[in-house]
Amino acid sequence: MYALDTIAAVATPPGSGGVGIIRVSGEEALALGRRHFRSRGHGTFSPGRMYYGDFIDGEDNQIDTGLFVWFKSPHSFTGEDTVEFHCHGGIVLLNSLLRTLFAAGARPAAAGEFSKRAFLNGKIDLAQAEAICDLVSAGSDKAAAVARRQFQGKLSATVERVREKIIAVLAWIEAEIDYPEADLDFTGQDQAEEILADQVKTLDQLANSYQEGRIYREGVVTAILGSPNVGKSSLLNLLAGEERAIVTDIPGTTRDVLEVPVVIRGIPLRLADTAGIRESGDLVEQIGIERARRVANEADLILLILDTSRPLSSADRLLLEKVSREKTIAVLNKTDLPAAIGTTQVRSLGFARVREISALGGQGIEGLKDEVENMFISGLFAGDETVISNHRHYQALTKGAGLLKEVMAAWETMPLDLLALDLSQAWRVLGEITGASWTEDLLDSIFRRFCLGK
Repeated sequence: MYALDTIAAVATPPGSGGVGIIRVSGEEALALGRRHFRSRGHGTFSPGRMYYGDFIDGEDNQIDTGLFVWFKSPHSFTGEDTVEFHCHGGIVLLNSLLRTLFAAGARPAAAGEFSKRAFLNGKIDLAQAEAICDLVSAGSDKAAAVARRQFQGKLSATVERVREKIIAVLAWIEAEIDYPEADLDFTGQDQAEEILADQVKTLDQLANSYQEGRIYREGVVTAILGSPNVGKSSLLNLLAGEERAIVTDIPGTTRDVLEVPVVIRGIPLRLADTAGIRESGDLVEQIGIERARRVANEADLILLILDTSRPLSSADRLLLEKVSREKTIAVLNKTDLPAAIGTTQVRSLGFARVREISALGGQGIEGLKDEVENMFISGLFAGDETVISNHRHYQALTKGAGLLKEVMAAWETMPLDLLALDLSQAWRVLGEITGASWTEDLLDSIFRRFCLGK
C-alpha cells in the first residue's frame, strides 16, 4: 500500500446540477466522514452502503442534506479508505463542504491524484489509468470503445506477454554467457531469433494502429475551404445538423474561422468553416482569409468546395493549385443547378477524391461521409484487435520494436552481453506503457492532464 495523506476534491463537473459529489481518500477519510455526516437512523457505517443524512460543518451547522458512502481499503478505486459525499450540485454548497473538510485536515487533491494513487496501490496499471482520462474526454462512441478496451487491460496484457518473451530470451543469453562450455541448447539462437521476430510483429501491429486510434481520440482537424458563396457554411450546417453558420448570398459573410465539433461514422471532426478565399480590401475580411490559410495548412482534412454551376474562377484555380491533394476532398456543390464543371475536369487536375453534392437538398452527403471514412479508417477497429490512441504508447512501442530489430540484425556480429543490454532496454521501455517501469517525472507528465476529482 502506498500510504499518503488524506485528499479531497469535487468529482463532478463544475456548475449547477442535481447531484454534486465530493470524494475523499486516505487514512482519515472515514474519520472525516463520521465527523461531518450525521446519518438519519444509523449510528454506524458499513462499507459499500449508501446512507441518508445531513452534512455539517465544524460547528454542527447544517451545510446540506444528501447521501454518504464509505469504501473500505483495499476495496476502493484508490485502494485506500475512500468516502463520498453526494450533495446537491450547487457550487456554493460543494465549496462550503470542501472548506470544512480542508479545515478538518484533508488537503486539496492534485489533478489526477485519485487515479495516481490507484496506480501506486496496484489497483490499475498506467495504461488503464490513461484510459480513464480518455473515457472521460471521449468525443464519440468509437473513441469511448477504444478507451474502454484499454481500460479492460487488453493493451496491457499484450505488452506484458511481449515482455515475458523478451525475458525468456534474456534468460537464455545470460545462461550462454555464464556457462559457455555447457552447450545448453544448440538450437537456442534460432529459437531466440524466432521469438524476437514474433514480438516485433506484435509491436509493429500495435504501432500501426496508432494513426486510426489517434483519429478516434483526438479527432480530425477539418478545414472547409472555397471562394465566397460556394456553400461552405451550408455544408457545415448540414454536417452539424443545425444552423451554426450564417448563410446569405452576400460574399464575405464568414469573416473568421468558425469551429464546430461533429461526428461522422464514429470519427470526431473538428470542422472549421473559413472565410471565402479572394482578394479583398476589407481589413477584417483579410484577417479572416489569412486565418483560413493557416487552418488549411494545419488541417488533417480539407473539404474544398466548388460551385458546379459556374466555371472555375481565378480564386478557385488558386485553391486547386495550392491545397494538398493527399488530404483534400474536392466537393462539387450545387448539383441541383445546371453544371458548368464536373468530376472529370477536377480529377484531371490531380484530385483523386471528388464528390458531388447539393448542400441545399442534402443529396450526396452520405457519399461524402463514405469518402471521409475511407480516407481515415482502415477497418482495423471492426474486429477485436487492440487499437492504441496514445502518442506515449506509440513512442514506446516503436522504440521497443526498434531495439529488438537492432538485436536481430547484430546477432552474428555483436557480443551476447551487448545484445542483452539492448534487450533489457527494450523490456524497460515497454514496461513504461503499463507502469512496470516508471519515474516520478513520467507519472507527473501523465496525471497532470487529469481533472481534479479523477
